[in-house]
Amino acid sequence: MRTGILGILALAAVVAAACDSVPPTASTASAPPFRNLALVTLSGSNLLVVRDITDISQAKTVSTFAQLSQPQFVNGNELSYIDYEHNSIVRVPLGGSPKTVVASSTQFAGYVDWMPDGITLIYMTSNGDNSVMTLHEMRAGQDRALASMPAVPGVGCESVAGCPTDTWDSRLLFSRDGNFISFVNSIVKPTFRLWTSDGKLLKSADLGSESMSVWSGGSLYFRDAMGVEVWRNGVVSPFLPGVAWVRPKASPVAGQIVYEVRDPERWSHTYVVDTNSRQVRDLGKAHAEPAFLNGRYIWYLGERACVEADGCGARVAGVPNGKSYIYDLQDGTESGSNIVSVVDVWPHAA
Repeated sequence: MRTGILGILALAAVVAAACDSVPPTASTASAPPFRNLALVTLSGSNLLVVRDITDISQAKTVSTFAQLSQPQFVNGNELSYIDYEHNSIVRVPLGGSPKTVVASSTQFAGYVDWMPDGITLIYMTSNGDNSVMTLHEMRAGQDRALASMPAVPGVGCESVAGCPTDTWDSRLLFSRDGNFISFVNSIVKPTFRLWTSDGKLLKSADLGSESMSVWSGGSLYFRDAMGVEVWRNGVVSPFLPGVAWVRPKASPVAGQIVYEVRDPERWSHTYVVDTNSRQVRDLGKAHAEPAFLNGRYIWYLGERACVEADGCGARVAGVPNGKSYIYDLQDGTESGSNIVSVVDVWPHAA
């Protein structure tokens, strides 16, 4: 199962590139009082690079790593990743050492997240026959099983047409306030779970259409057959009716979510929505897999029209064109990128 899930996540990483090449309009005087970091790959290399983009016009490399499984920022000074060779989840400073084993298992299922305080870890394991997954919490050296659910099948993709990435997604996430945990999967076997942080089940669905989830503040936004819904204070209500968004991501400064939607001609568009007013801003056609670099800058991938050799089928009109861009929400300008993929950014979504 692990191989299939990682294959999907690797595909998402390929179509989730980022950029730090922008005109020198941002100044250190206007930089935020924290380090804005991005975990990326750069053109011409497969290494993972931690870039300091606090002043995005003068981005600097902090450190480099070999390819890692499920890497993410724990805080502004550390990363974590799954070390399958040694059956462990490892926490490491940005300098690369010393490495600290946080959790051990021979059955990691490929899902990991940290509470925003960087102290509590949640992760999934599978049982021997890959039929059940268990949610674990690791805190202060104590591993506790919180809940279980049917396992997610492992699958892969061999062509654009054969991999419906507009509907496939899996996410294990802490809410930004640390009070809730969500797991939403739409790969072959739909699974939706919402728990309190101590494992009390609040919402469950295994045959529905829930997918593409993201937390912003204490609210969980997700897609279903009716559009985009929001779970807030125990109540689900419509948020963007009729919208089939793809892999949404919340802003590090809260109040906004960026996402992709296909138009009637099957071209990707990047949109930003204000979570309070629900006002939507279209950042343009042939812009796919967007992500916030910080509250001001959004990265997205450029696309070109499909040709027969791409094997697109009837689902999509465009495929990645090898270029990526960032959009300045403040100035309304677009600039090119020298980053090939973005894996995570710090600070995380607010």
